[in-house]
Amino acid sequence: MRLRHLSVLAAVTALLTSPVQAQAAQSDHTYHVAPRGNDHAHGTQASPLRTIGACLDRVRPGDTCLIHKGTYREQLTPPSGTESAPITIAAYGDGPVTVDGTEKVTGWEDAGGGLIAAVTDLPPDPDFNAVFLDNTRAAEGRWPNSGADPLNATWAEADTTSTDQHIDDTDLPDADWTGATVHLWAGSNPWAQQTGTVTAASPGTLDFKGGNYRCPPLCMGNQTYRNYYLVGSKAALDRPGEWYYDKTEHRLYLVPPKDGIAGHTVTAKHRLWGVDLSDSSYVTVRGLNLWGTSLRTGKSSTGVVGDGLHATYISEFSTLPMPPDSDLAVEPFEGNIVASRILDSGIQILGTGNTLKNSEIAQSAGDGVLVRGTGNTVINNYIHDVGWMGSYTPGIEINGNGHTVTHNTVRRTGRAAIDTAWQLNGTEFHDNRVAYNDISEAMRTSRDGSPFYVCCSLNGSGTSIDHNTAHDADGQNGYYVDNYSGHFKLHHNVAWNTGSRGVYFNGHTGPSIANEDHNSSYGVGINVASSALGGATDASGSYFSNIVGPRPVTATQTGTPLPVVRSNLISEKPGYTDAVNGELWLTSGSPAIDAGEVVDGITTDTLGTAPDQGAYEYGAPIWSTGCDLPGCQQRVRHGNWTATASDGTDAAATVDGDINTRWTGAAPQATGQSLTVDLGESKTFDRLSLDAGRDTRGQPYGFTVSVSGDGTRWGEPLARVSGRSFTQDAVFPGQTTARYVRITLTASGPTPWVVNDIRLYGDGPDAASTLQAERATSVRGVERGTAATGVLGSGDRVTFRKANISGKHLTVRLDSACARACSLQLRLDAPDGPLAAVVPVTGTGDWQEQSVPLKREVTGPHDLYLVAKGTGRVAALDWLTIRP
Repeated sequence: MRLRHLSVLAAVTALLTSPVQAQAAQSDHTYHVAPRGNDHAHGTQASPLRTIGACLDRVRPGDTCLIHKGTYREQLTPPSGTESAPITIAAYGDGPVTVDGTEKVTGWEDAGGGLIAAVTDLPPDPDFNAVFLDNTRAAEGRWPNSGADPLNATWAEADTTSTDQHIDDTDLPDADWTGATVHLWAGSNPWAQQTGTVTAASPGTLDFKGGNYRCPPLCMGNQTYRNYYLVGSKAALDRPGEWYYDKTEHRLYLVPPKDGIAGHTVTAKHRLWGVDLSDSSYVTVRGLNLWGTSLRTGKSSTGVVGDGLHATYISEFSTLPMPPDSDLAVEPFEGNIVASRILDSGIQILGTGNTLKNSEIAQSAGDGVLVRGTGNTVINNYIHDVGWMGSYTPGIEINGNGHTVTHNTVRRTGRAAIDTAWQLNGTEFHDNRVAYNDISEAMRTSRDGSPFYVCCSLNGSGTSIDHNTAHDADGQNGYYVDNYSGHFKLHHNVAWNTGSRGVYFNGHTGPSIANEDHNSSYGVGINVASSALGGATDASGSYFSNIVGPRPVTATQTGTPLPVVRSNLISEKPGYTDAVNGELWLTSGSPAIDAGEVVDGITTDTLGTAPDQGAYEYGAPIWSTGCDLPGCQQRVRHGNWTATASDGTDAAATVDGDINTRWTGAAPQATGQSLTVDLGESKTFDRLSLDAGRDTRGQPYGFTVSVSGDGTRWGEPLARVSGRSFTQDAVFPGQTTARYVRITLTASGPTPWVVNDIRLYGDGPDAASTLQAERATSVRGVERGTAATGVLGSGDRVTFRKANISGKHLTVRLDSACARACSLQLRLDAPDGPLAAVVPVTGTGDWQEQSVPLKREVTGPHDLYLVAKGTGRVAALDWLTIRP
């Protein structure tokens, strides 16, 4: 009996240990968190916890924290899950969930001289401080003052008597600038910016230390570029909202709003990493907003997923120090200053096998996203307004091997949209794939670079750069593989309005081996070469074929075997659908059809007797790039626009859609000079970009933008702009619909006004542009493909949110085998909303375009629902447009 009792006891003990341990390892428990909760509660929906941290103290592998709407001022440091039982931290879905990296600053007192001050400890390094006034980024005190957009900075210009570490400027105010940070964008060819510290100042002069790397290209002196500004000094406080933090006194000084500080909220950054996964693996973070803080994984992290994040003001800093030697993968030298702040900014996806997807990343002094390690994935993200401090911090920084970076939209970056830093990465760049990304409006704070940039000495074996679009950038090229890098394979890429070249492989008096470009298409705004390899001492094995573009394809003829350049179509009129709007797909009769050669692994989807030249195979669905999130489609379709200058000069170059053509005013800038643009029809937009190219001498010193419906009656200006960047943006309070736009100067300047290009952007896709089905806001009942949907059945639908419409005719491109009684219905604002048009569908088995008139003209923003009707399989959809 005793033995039997012991056996039973052992069995019970086993049941109480192994199963319980297994349950603890994978408990599958859900906890709720809400601002109304209590951290001693059970964590049920009825009795939630108060903080996310309390939930993370309880979770085990397989558990979930569901976060209810509210703001959570805390740092999340979750434990690890397992591959089969990850831990999940997710928004519940009842409203926004914000992880806020700031804390409120209170106790304001009068500090004299029109200032107020509060005693507060700001825990980040002072270089990383950030202050927000009423949930808007407040500017650190600065001279000269600048606008709210840090990518459109106002610069002072030093006199020509300045030297490497000395500035002469007769406009410099007489103040104690000692200890201030001087920010330099100066030199003979300033591809990066630098900072230094003021050591002495007197009226009209100052001395500083630091900031003298790589003279003359990157330093102050009697150079072509002598731009600078000052921050980090109490003497610069002269405008409401500006701040200065005295780290010795622990006092935050602020110029209060004009109506005083009462009723306003000031917050300051306290947590750099609101979601710190540096010691975590197998954690999913979904649907959270990050404000004034960021997210990072660690070198050993794996299986982490960031999904549906909205991260704003993720990184802030005011200095650009040389990276420490411990961060460098190559021998230290002065040129490594360009890699400053790459490793301590942005959303950071480090480690192996981690994913960032379906997220919006915005507002960063440095990186948008840093990808480092091996085998990480960045897919379907909208990344914008980053990298304004002017080092090589891009929208997406890729370090390491085996990464996948696809279907992202990256716009408005200080330098590159996508970049790799060899100083930190090392010379390997193996087996990465960068594909189906839309990269534009890059190079806002540099003139020597490109939207896609590789440097230097990298070995890109196994890497594919394919099916990307680069456009509307003030650098030199669309895709730039710089300084001795080799084994990079580019194919099926598109570029327009990228300056000198579509692609450039720069040997720079060294090797540029085994680089390739195939089946790419280049359009307007390229004036030197469509694709080129130059300056190489050895270009062995390089190969360029099936390229369509307006300028030659060239390669330095050196090496064994010599570079191959063949089967390319060089023509100003190659038969593109609409080159000005970047629709570089082929029309019937194009000489590029069936004119290409077979390239192993590249020409895999051939229709007809031979591959086509260019990026798009005629007759196949048109692939698209970028994300399918709100904001990913914004550029307003360029139509038959005309422009009139107040001085009577021919201003056609401002609206021809070509970044390389230029209008120059007849006289130096003066208040009241204007340009008036007739869009030919009403357009809906909320931002105007005034692009002055890469010339630093002709940007307006200030201007306003007004609109009109008839060209006669003009309202008050919608935007006021100052600053001297290559491209200046006028952002309006909201969407406006107008036919006429007027730009009027509000300040004088020493040189005539110049404009290369005027572009408009809207909050949502322009329905007059080609709305690609695979980039629809949502698709129901059918899968998205790479370039179209699958076949929609009856009741299935494709949705485009907030599409800007002004038209009477709907055109769709579809493929159907439906025999009878099939149609596609266009409905407005709801799946069963007003019926705008019906497209009869007749099966042909081929892709075809069909056009029908709308039941009435439709204008303004609408949600578009294209709903399939029929008895079975109706049609696959490629794209649609609505035009006059």
